[in-house]
Amino acid sequence: MVPLVLAGSIRAQDKNPFHGNKDAIEAGRGMFRIYCSPCHGIGAEGGRGPDLTLGSYSVGNEDTAVFRVIASGAKGTEMPGFGERFDSDGVWRLVAYLRSVSGKPAPKLTGNRANGEKLYWEKSGCVACHRIGGRGSRMGPDLTLVGRQRSLAYLREALVDPDASLTPGYNKVTIVTKDGSKITGVQKGYDAFSAQVMDAQENYHSYFREEVRSMEREFKSMMPGYGKSLTPRELDDLLVYLTSLRGQGENR
Repeated sequence: MVPLVLAGSIRAQDKNPFHGNKDAIEAGRGMFRIYCSPCHGIGAEGGRGPDLTLGSYSVGNEDTAVFRVIASGAKGTEMPGFGERFDSDGVWRLVAYLRSVSGKPAPKLTGNRANGEKLYWEKSGCVACHRIGGRGSRMGPDLTLVGRQRSLAYLREALVDPDASLTPGYNKVTIVTKDGSKITGVQKGYDAFSAQVMDAQENYHSYFREEVRSMEREFKSMMPGYGKSLTPRELDDLLVYLTSLRGQGENR
């Protein structure tokens, strides 16, 4: 197989030269903890990013596919490419580490997907902030691919305690205009001079600081916690539905 040039001097090949190499695996573990654990967890068990210990990846399960997504990133996700930071051997060491921790069985969910889908579109009110397959609101993150982009543990925590691991760029911003009107929405832009927010009706507001009475950004979510409004069984049902959303035509 002819190596494929990805970024700079990075080249993919059909076989990991460090497969099973204990020193390379340990080096990859150290690299992972520094660069990857903020999203994927300290042991690759998932967080804001998917659980990588399952050994099944949306980009493909071959070593070359894993190499490519580390080097070039994953389009449509928050996963950046590291091809400018690591050389080919560095990327392969990360692949070797991931292979060493993969193979854990997928967590079993006992909820009911059909009930979870109904909860999503009706009782929970999720549709008021989120979109699936082009349907719903743009105020919160798009959930069309959330089943492959987020781990089960992260989704459960997000439902119960949305402030615990806030998705970047979705901070709560409150603006009070000079006539006393209050505008609350999610951050679309914020700096020392201005703020841009989207409210629950998907209206876009932009103000310079001198034009308003006050503007405040909070590192809090606009999303309510569902730990009390949904029963444990309903939470399981909703999680089963959310984890099934992988952009493959199964969405309503």
